[in-house]
Amino acid sequence: MNAVNSTPRPELPAPPELSNTALKLAMAGSGTVFSGYVLAHMLGNLKVYQGPEKFDAYAEFLRTAGAPVLPRGTLLWTARGVLAASLVVHAGGAAVLTVRAWRANGTLLPGGGRRPRGRRRSPWEVVKRSMRSTGGVLGLFTVFHILDLTLGARPAAARGFEPGSAYGNLVASLSRPPVAAAYAASMAALAGHLAHGIPEIANDVGVGGDRELQRRLRLGATAFAALVAAGNTTIPVAVLTRAVR
Repeated sequence: MNAVNSTPRPELPAPPELSNTALKLAMAGSGTVFSGYVLAHMLGNLKVYQGPEKFDAYAEFLRTAGAPVLPRGTLLWTARGVLAASLVVHAGGAAVLTVRAWRANGTLLPGGGRRPRGRRRSPWEVVKRSMRSTGGVLGLFTVFHILDLTLGARPAAARGFEPGSAYGNLVASLSRPPVAAAYAASMAALAGHLAHGIPEIANDVGVGGDRELQRRLRLGATAFAALVAAGNTTIPVAVLTRAVR
């Protein structure tokens, strides 16, 4: 009988942890992708005011861009892949940095809970500390939005969902007051997220220098956030008031 080999197996080294700087740079990159996307998406959404023919043609263009050189949907699915990867990087980086911050400042308790903090904060600090909650709201809204207007899945989608009828599906969706209200609330969350996130991108890549530059970055980010949120919010208002129907 062969003797049992009791030699212990060598332990594999643990994978190196990404530094806070690397995680922040990754979040800055993914945040830049999302900032550009929400602006482009808002501008595309505003084509709804040009009527069903123009809006549906725009939606079809997104599906066929690159044809006939590329198969139908290639660029659209490439963009979706980039956004999905950016979401993983952004949300994952935020989660890791949050846990590290809690451990560093002593607010993470051994059981996993957090020690309450009761000091008053300025409005800007409130926005800063609401980044996780606004990000969560945006994540939930994105899931609903895809089920509603991309997949047409019930009960998220309105009755009578028609594949390819972008204008009709959008109007049918936002004709439901709870959905219109949720859309507007999500745009408010987006505004808060952008208003704080854009200056943080500048800080993380090393261009957020002195106080005056910080002030200008905040003003610019707030204006950009308000523009995107207000532009998108006009659409459910227009649908509910039947200015768009």
